[in-house]
Amino acid sequence: MQTGILIVLSLAYVGLLFAIAYWGDSREAAGKQPLNGPLVYSLSLAVYCTSWTFYGAVVTAVSTGWGYVPIYLGPIIMVVFGWEILRRIVEVSKKQNLTTI
Repeated sequence: MQTGILIVLSLAYVGLLFAIAYWGDSREAAGKQPLNGPLVYSLSLAVYCTSWTFYGAVVTAVSTGWGYVPIYLGPIIMVVFGWEILRRIVEVSKKQNLTTI
């Protein structure tokens, strides 16, 4: 892939994420109910996985080969088997009005 196309696609992706975040914040500022549910979860998971891929997995894969597998294995195990822990984290964050853990 050419460098120019890669840069444009990367900036478009980041711009889209910022546009969605701005839209979500403006909804809440306008007094509308904040977005919850699968859409927000999917987008936050996409941001998480994108950042890990860029900062973690690429360097690890280049330097250690299959050493990058735990970077993906941890979140997958947590999503598949750790629903009770995630539910408790969400409960506490809602009670404390937190936006991040």
